[in-house]
Parts: sequence; C-alpha cells; structure tokens
Amino acid sequence: MGIHGSPTCVMDMEEAEGYLVGEPGRGMASMFTMMNAARLFVGVEGISLAEISYQTALAFAKDRRQSRALNPNRIEQDAEADTILVHPDVRRMLLNIKSTNEALRGLAVWISTQIDLSHDHPDADRRQDADDLVALLIPVIKAYGTDRGFENVSEAIQVCGGAGYTKDWSIEQYFRDLRIALIYEGTNHIQALDLVGRKLPMHDGRLMKTFAREVHAVLERARGHEETSAFADALQDGLKLLIEATEQLRERAAQDREEIGAAASNYLHLFGLVACAYSWVRQTAHAVESGADNAAAKVKTARYFFELVYPEVHGVVATLRAGKAPMMDFAVDEL
Repeated sequence: MGIHGSPTCVMDMEEAEGYLVGEPGRGMASMFTMMNAARLFVGVEGISLAEISYQTALAFAKDRRQSRALNPNRIEQDAEADTILVHPDVRRMLLNIKSTNEALRGLAVWISTQIDLSHDHPDADRRQDADDLVALLIPVIKAYGTDRGFENVSEAIQVCGGAGYTKDWSIEQYFRDLRIALIYEGTNHIQALDLVGRKLPMHDGRLMKTFAREVHAVLERARGHEETSAFADALQDGLKLLIEATEQLRERAAQDREEIGAAASNYLHLFGLVACAYSWVRQTAHAVESGADNAAAKVKTARYFFELVYPEVHGVVATLRAGKAPMMDFAVDEL
C-alpha cells in the first residue's frame, strides 16, 4: 500500500529454535522498554507527514481560485475568483491540522528532552521524574501522534479536493505511507493497553502524579500572562476530567478486566488531547515571556485549538462512562 522504499521481506525460520530471554511472562514489559525510542520515532513520523501534508495543502489553497468570498471585504476585485483560503471551511481544515501538528511537535520535542534528562540529569529525583514522564507519554505520542497525524493527512487531501486524490499531488502518497504507522511498533490499541494496563498502575499511580505536577507547574506560569490565562484554565479542566476518568476506569477494571480493553483506546485519545493542551500552554507561555516574533500567531493557533479542537474531551469522556456494555453485549452472530 505504501512505504515502497522500505526493504521488507518474508522470513521463513523453518526449524529455528527459540530461546527464552528474561523471565517467563515478562516479555511484553521488556519489549516495551527496548522500544521506547522506536515508538517515539513512529509518533514523529505521523507528525512529520502531517506537517508536509499541511504545507502542501496550504500552498494549494493559496493558489487555487474558486468562487467568491462570503465577506465582501475579502473579495479581490481585480481577480475573476478568490483563492479558496477566503472560505471559512478551508481555514477550518487547515487550522485543524496546524493546531494539532504544532501541539504534537512540541510534545515530541519535550518528551525527547525528558529522555535525555532521565539519563544525564545530576539530580536523582529529577532523573526519576523524567523517566516517569517518558514511560507514561511514549504510548501517547506514538498512538495519538499517528492517529491524529493520519486524520490530518486525510484533511489535507480534502483541502485540495479532487487534485489531492491524484498522484499529481504528493499527499496521496503520504496518506498511504502513514497508514502503517498506526500498526507497526505495536498497534495503537496495544499502546493504549500499555498505557492503561501497565503505566497507570505502575508504582501506585506515581507516573500520573508526576505528570499532574508538571502540568500544575506550567499552569502557574501561564496564569501570569493575560494572553494565556484562559488556556491554563482549559488545561486545568481537562486534567481534572482525565484524573476522574483514570479513577473511574481503575474502579471498573478492578471488578472486570474487560473494561480496560473496552476503554483503552478512547482513554488514550483523551490523554492525547490533554497532553496537546499542556504542550500549547507551555509553548504560548514561553512565546509571550520571550517576546518571540511569532508569539501572536502562536496564541491565535492555540486559541483555535482550545475553542474548536479541545472540546472533543467532553465527547470522549462520555464514551468512557458508557463502559464495555454497548460493545460486549452483542452475541457473535449479532455482529
């Protein structure tokens, strides 16, 4: 389907003999530790292909002329038609991509920094905190980075219309190439099971507590600026929803392990949205504090995210409250 430049083949092991590495029943845990870097890289693959798709779609939208702007003030009087960038829905699609791409890219860079700190920071407590954050967020960046990245590439095709579906424009290749990233290095549902089944209970819930402390530290920073205080409030509300969902899932899972499998993917989606909100609060606070040239644009993009993307958290929470019954009450012959 895609990644045709990848040298892959079928390997037949015939009568090869397998040897146990590590303890019986601990293979998954050992594999996930080994695969941290690979899963981060796959998440970045999703973000990267979404970004080049965005840039391609934006260039197309700036050039493609079709019909007239709904607002008379945006009409180019000396042109036969306006560029499609004047149309609100085209901007909606582009900003869906831009606002999530930038949040995820910032999150990926921050996680990479935590990996370095977990190895090299002189303070043992800081190394432990960084290691906790990496363990917790690696499945999030891998799965949410590729899930959202794939959606973003699809949206970029939509911006380009019929042209986007053709090989004349490169986005169709990015779409095919990226589809595998939701599958390899552990499917995204496996990432969600890793998050819910292993990472949340680890060390008596310490990993989530470490993340909550990090979020609160950034909240205090953002509340000091008029431009970012509303973003901080939205992040705090999202963190509260995430913590409540975590506790409710823990209680249900204690009674029925099937609840973990039913909720895991939607729970990771919720975590991804909150992690992106954290990334935006962190980025905008820094941009405002440093007087960055792009601070105003950063704040506008973050505002779009918080007002038009982030409200997804409420719908996801509703699905989590429904539990396993809506899917598991079916008999096999009813499916």
